[in-house]
Amino acid sequence: GAVSGGHKRQQLGGGKDRATSAAAARDRRLNSNAGTQVDIDAESRASSGSSIHGDNASTSSSHRGSAGDMLVNDLSLITEETICLLDRLADEHLLSKHRVIFLINNLDQILQVFQERRVQGRETTRFVDLLMKQRELFVEEELLQSYSKMIAFIQQTESHMSSRNTGGGKLDLNQTVVESLVRDFQMNWKRGIEQINHDVLTYFSNFRNGMEILKQVLTQLLLYYTRFQDIIRKAWRNKPPAFCKDLVNTTVILAEIKKYAQSI
Repeated sequence: GAVSGGHKRQQLGGGKDRATSAAAARDRRLNSNAGTQVDIDAESRASSGSSIHGDNASTSSSHRGSAGDMLVNDLSLITEETICLLDRLADEHLLSKHRVIFLINNLDQILQVFQERRVQGRETTRFVDLLMKQRELFVEEELLQSYSKMIAFIQQTESHMSSRNTGGGKLDLNQTVVESLVRDFQMNWKRGIEQINHDVLTYFSNFRNGMEILKQVLTQLLLYYTRFQDIIRKAWRNKPPAFCKDLVNTTVILAEIKKYAQSI
């Protein structure tokens, strides 16, 4: 009975030991799985965080691009609205010449501010192009004031020559009309240049802008007169009329122009 009891106690004790060992092994597996799960969760969070940061960066970049596009569009809109405003204000002047003068002075003032602020880009180019166009319009307006008959004759005759393709043949002109134009220019060209110089200095507040315009006007005058002489030579190739002696040599005109614009 004692042996039997001792054997039972050994069996019980052995059973407890096996149970304890099994429990310990189970705990180790659980701990191992738990550790693995924690690592997986950590990696998941890291991956998720990386994705979130990436999305934020992409969104931020997209916002910056959109803001930049909006700014460019706003600048373009402001530019066009400014031009529209200048046109409306210019229309308040009754004479076309005065409208042109108004636009030149204001466009030049805008570009001066741009230059001081070192502004470059499409907006600057837009205003420069407009200023150049208005200068060209002023040149024609100013020359028409003193030389309208000669300019009209040149334009009509050249158009006639072009339409009939008579550049290589005889050109029939009204000699009385041509003689009147020759003598009128011969008597008044110096006074006309003086008047142009006075007008430009009066109309334009920026001296540099005024001098550029003066050069353009006087240069265009010289070109018109050169074209006028070419027409006369083509019309009377063999026997020039007596009034041709009254034609002013272009070198004389150029010398007079240099007195007003030294940089030409």
